[in-house]
Amino acid sequence: MADTIAATLALPILGTSTLGGQLTTRDLQWVMSAAAVPYAALLAAAGRLADAIGRQRMLLIGAMLFTAGAMMALAAPSLMVLLGARMLQGAAAAAMIPASLALLLAEISPARRAAAIGSWSAAAGLGGVMLHGGGGWLAEQFGWRSLFAPSAILGALLVVAVMALPPSTTPRGRLPDLIGSALLLAGIGASVLALSKGQVWGWRSLLTLGLAGGGGALVVAALWRSGRHPVPAVDITLWRRPSFLLAGVIALLYGLISFSVLAIAPLFLREQWGLSLAAVGLAMAPISAGVLLASLTSGRLTRRYGARPVIYSGVVVVVAASLWLIAGAMHHQSRLPIWIPASALLGLGLGAISTGASAAAALSAGAARYASAVGASMTARQVGGAVGVAAAMVLLERPILDGPMPGYSSVLAVVIMLAVAAGLLALFIWPASPDTVAPAAARVAGQTVSAGRPLLSSMPGPLAPVVPWPLLSVPLHGGQQGRVTIQQMYAAAARFVAAADYLLAQPEREADDPRNDVRSRRRPMLPHADSIRF
Repeated sequence: MADTIAATLALPILGTSTLGGQLTTRDLQWVMSAAAVPYAALLAAAGRLADAIGRQRMLLIGAMLFTAGAMMALAAPSLMVLLGARMLQGAAAAAMIPASLALLLAEISPARRAAAIGSWSAAAGLGGVMLHGGGGWLAEQFGWRSLFAPSAILGALLVVAVMALPPSTTPRGRLPDLIGSALLLAGIGASVLALSKGQVWGWRSLLTLGLAGGGGALVVAALWRSGRHPVPAVDITLWRRPSFLLAGVIALLYGLISFSVLAIAPLFLREQWGLSLAAVGLAMAPISAGVLLASLTSGRLTRRYGARPVIYSGVVVVVAASLWLIAGAMHHQSRLPIWIPASALLGLGLGAISTGASAAAALSAGAARYASAVGASMTARQVGGAVGVAAAMVLLERPILDGPMPGYSSVLAVVIMLAVAAGLLALFIWPASPDTVAPAAARVAGQTVSAGRPLLSSMPGPLAPVVPWPLLSVPLHGGQQGRVTIQQMYAAAARFVAAADYLLAQPEREADDPRNDVRSRRRPMLPHADSIRF
């Protein structure tokens, strides 16, 4: 995350530097997209390659390439060299991300893996807080190149740390399809280029339509080849799993949301409010702090309640924060007192969605395919990120809303729509086991379920509620009057998705249950009230 934040903080000042002084903001967004495109295209193949050659070896290769890319960015004499360095960083990050999480999950017991994913995600938030807090000052004192110095230093330290790890015992396999990976890389890059340059070239111009159509054809060819290759670049079998497919789509939406916000926020603070570079960095820090806090909290709560309430809660928070920014920070005279809490709230929501989607994807694949699952999920996220940055820049120049600062308000309006879509999809993610989730939710609400007797166990199918039905009508109780804890918020979300589960499961139950014959309208009875202790 640190290198992404370095690129976002560099955008406002690259336009006035000798390196990119002749380019528009829409062109400079490629400083972010140049890393996101190879990151998205190579993540799936890198995850499978990590399973094949060894996760520790893959992590070491990625760390070395990432450090080399950061050093190239530090000394880049031209914009093309800078973009090449960012592409190298993106490819290196694709090698590191799935290998690092797979190494972590392989050493953690199944009961603790959701919390481990939260801690792993929190590392990105910690890096974001540190670079946001000091990155603006670095850029103001030493120029935009200094923003890539932390990545070079941390990359070198990571190389040393990985070399000191004991040898891993990862099972070996065949190498992935490199031709399919190249097709995917070219297809995503062409599609993003068409989106980012369409307004300049003309949306109906032959060049724009050719790039968009060609990019789509290359992606289809990569998917077609992956369906027939023994070790494909994209693991089609993973995407055929309904639970993984839902988690992957939510990851795609998360990339669209988070990258577009990270791209426009520094530009907004710098251009609209006239903040100094140091102030821009400090103003962005609450987002990373929120991501850090939510990642640490959401991992534990995912283990207790499942991924769905965590994702849904994050969606609610993102929508609330975006509405707050549109209604308040965009039109209020005293903006920073609104921006700081609203951006922190936005970070909390983004962290919850990220952790929930990552947990749902990784835990749906099985231990032998952790790296492949993480790579595929992160591919979806980075594809969304690459498209999101380009779309955000288009919305800045061609807003869909009127009024003060229409471009920035338009981006946030689209963020709200995407977040709502992610929340709706989260309702259909396979729930956690009622034997573990229901008692936890009951304890939060001040109730206890009798051991060995999960409520509503007669409700069939994957849409069975994750909390006991009686809890749906029981209000939350806090330790003090008027206080609502984070656990109570997640318990409330769990009860909401349980209610949705119950309603969505009714047609399936009535159609499949032989007792629902015209000659008998008897329904399964709920457990006796004596099985519940208050």
